[in-house]
This record gives sequence, C-alpha cells and structure tokens, in this order.
Amino acid sequence: MDERYLRWFWKKYIDKNLYRVVSEEYLKDIKRHGIDPDKDPYHKQIPLIKKLFSLLLKLEEDGFGHTRMWGNQIVDAKKIIAVSTKDIENPYVDFTASYRKTYYYRKHRGGALVITVKEITSDILEKKPSLSKSELKLVNDLHEWAVFKSSFRNRVLFFKGSSRYFETAHFQMLGSGKDYIESPFGRYEHFKQIVEKNEIDIYKPYLEDKDTFYLRSVIKIPASEIIKIL
Repeated sequence: MDERYLRWFWKKYIDKNLYRVVSEEYLKDIKRHGIDPDKDPYHKQIPLIKKLFSLLLKLEEDGFGHTRMWGNQIVDAKKIIAVSTKDIENPYVDFTASYRKTYYYRKHRGGALVITVKEITSDILEKKPSLSKSELKLVNDLHEWAVFKSSFRNRVLFFKGSSRYFETAHFQMLGSGKDYIESPFGRYEHFKQIVEKNEIDIYKPYLEDKDTFYLRSVIKIPASEIIKIL
C-alpha cells in the first residue's frame, strides 16, 4: 500500500485525541498514577453489588419489572446485570475518539456501575417490594453509596491516539457482532503493521465515523500521557 497514503491516514485518524471521562473524585490519584485497569475503585463494594444483582433477579421472578433506557433501547434487568457483571469481572478502561460522546458520559456521574446501582436501588425503594431486614439494609447502604459517588462532577481526560499505550487495546466495533479486533492506534509503525495484516478497509468506516467504535485499554497508562484535562 502507498506509504504516503498510510501516513496521511494515520495522521488524520490515529494521531488525534482520545477521551476518557472520569469522576473528579479520582482525579488527584489519576494525575499522580495514571489510568490503571487493574485498580478498581469499587472493589470493596463488588460483593455487595453482586448480592444486589441476585436480589433483583429474585424480585424479577415475582414480576418486579426493572428496566432502563440504554441509548434508544429499553433493556431488562437480566441484560443490565449480564453487561454489568461482565464489566466487573473483566478489568479494562474504555476510551472514545468522539468528543461528542463525552457529553453523554459526563451526564452519568460516578460512572456506569454507580448509575446502575443507583437506579436499581431507587426503583426498589420506590416500589417497596417485600424484603427481609438484611435485604433492605443492603439496598439502603448501596443506595447511599451510589448517591455519594454520583455527587462528584465528571471531567474529561485527553490522550493522543498515537500513544504506544493504545497499541495493546481492544478495538471494539459497535454493532458488528464481533467482540474486538487488534488496535490500529499507537505509533505509525504499529499502525502500518496492523492495517497491512488486517486490511485497512476493516477499520476505515469505523475510524471515519468516530461514534461507531471505542478502545478498551487493558494496560496501565501513565499520567504523563494525559495531554489535557477539561
């Protein structure tokens, strides 16, 4: 493939900003230590959150009917729990190349898991199903936790897509039916190797429409890679 075209393509679509929305609660630590997928700020609450999921599934069997809007789609409790459990059990950090998408993420204070817990507990407390004392305590405790976590405003971190730390990321093609493919992001040499191996046409429509993909980082990204905080 023509070298000039590859360099032009890399400069236009790869050597651009990537974004990560984070809670201001963690900003001080991130500015010192960077982004680490293995560092879970929710680890103490995870066993309790899993208990909440089990409780919700039990309530669903009795017709509780918990649903949420994800984008333009209504999803039920089983779908919410399946996706949330997968996120809990697979450490990674998502990045978007679409600045427009950061406006959506900024509205969800505390992050996806916090919002999920907050909406489940709010629904239970509002509908008042029959619960044991321990179940009610679990719901109340997690509701208070989620309300506190969502009290911090969100901030946007800017990174360069040409950073070598994105070379090991998972390239998630939304709506493709595929789990992920190798990341074309990173240094030019890496980009060239990947698009020659997998063919540039696989990536091109997604890179041209930034809303149709995201990057899932699986390694630590040092604070020095942050180029701007908004």
